[in-house]
Amino acid sequence: MEGSAAKPARAAGDRLSALPDGLLHRVLSFLPAQEVVHTTVLSKRWKDLWRSVPAINLNIRDFYTRASSDDSLEKTSEKMEDFTYNLLLLHKAPSLDAFRLRLDSASQDWRRHVDRWIRCAINDNPLVLDVDLTLLSGVYHLPHLGVGSSPCRLKMLRLVAVSLDKSFAEGLRSGCPNLEDLELYRCEFRFRRIQSNTLKNLVVCDCEKSTGDILVIRAPRLVSYRIICHYSYTGFTLDGVTLDAGTSLARASVELSFGQLSPRTEAMVLGSLYNVTSLELYCFQAMAVLDNELGELPIFGNLRTLSLQYCFDSGNDMQKVKALGRFLQKCPNLEKLTFNNFWVKVRPFIGPAEFPMLENLRTLCVGACDLYDNFQILCHFLRKSPNLEKLTLEILRSFYGREWNSQVEEEIFSVYKPGVFPMSEAKIY
Repeated sequence: MEGSAAKPARAAGDRLSALPDGLLHRVLSFLPAQEVVHTTVLSKRWKDLWRSVPAINLNIRDFYTRASSDDSLEKTSEKMEDFTYNLLLLHKAPSLDAFRLRLDSASQDWRRHVDRWIRCAINDNPLVLDVDLTLLSGVYHLPHLGVGSSPCRLKMLRLVAVSLDKSFAEGLRSGCPNLEDLELYRCEFRFRRIQSNTLKNLVVCDCEKSTGDILVIRAPRLVSYRIICHYSYTGFTLDGVTLDAGTSLARASVELSFGQLSPRTEAMVLGSLYNVTSLELYCFQAMAVLDNELGELPIFGNLRTLSLQYCFDSGNDMQKVKALGRFLQKCPNLEKLTFNNFWVKVRPFIGPAEFPMLENLRTLCVGACDLYDNFQILCHFLRKSPNLEKLTLEILRSFYGREWNSQVEEEIFSVYKPGVFPMSEAKIY
């Protein structure tokens, strides 16, 4: 029993060893596997404790030491392979809460060992499975999930640089009834659909899709959604992505590279996010909002917080401003707006058709701005936001000196009149 195991330690005045096994297991679960095994030298109380720790954390970098800093990659890989083989053989935890594996370098024979370790972890039915194979040469295909007679307990799955086939998608749909968090980084997709009725948080970053079909994501309980696709990876969004998240989606972030997707694809991505309450957009084109052939964007009736980074890029400044205004027209209940690096080269005419009234806007944050060009836009925001309470400006002083910024500050407050705009706070950095 835990109480009897702790009595000798208490008598000897060892407070740490006097803790119950459950609490010690919890502490050891956060340590690298090597350090956990090294606790056997502390006392008899710790001799076999490592065998029942419900987490295994393996990282090849933990096998590089000062004494072996000149060791070859083959020797380091050998150390990890021998250690992991014995660890998995002798580990006897009643259940495995987490298995984490990091390999950013390995011997040429790494696939055979990695596959054995991951299959062993899947057979132990963990709550958390985290596999990071960044920078390894070649492709690793993940084994099937949800194997064995016991129901799959997996709640969090994080994969980096792994190839995923149709069996993975099928496992998500029907073999992982408890999965809530899914993070996929630089993975290869060989399927058309991600579907899960339990998923709450989804991250898809710089993944590739081998088939030419639109990727369909269906997750009716999804709360948080993040998608990143950069130039360095010929990502799946080149052919489009649709999201069916029901009414539960609260936060969404979409980060693209300039011009990587067609305006039609960007409009499709935007249209699937109409239920969110908080939205971050990076590098969306102006024509994704302006092109009438793409169809009308839905109303973002739930949206309260909007962040725009390098958005509505266009060779025509007027189109850029119109795109901003048209998108804001779709956000009637917006309370906080942040936009960074919104550059215009001229001072375009901004009429009432371009900018809507923002009756509910309380906070406006303008970051990395050059108000020499953007001053007129700011004035329109002040005039169109009668209930604004907080204004924050981050001016690039490297472009103009302090004297010029002081002048801009005076001009801003000449537009802002306390009797007309009940703004309680305004800061200029």
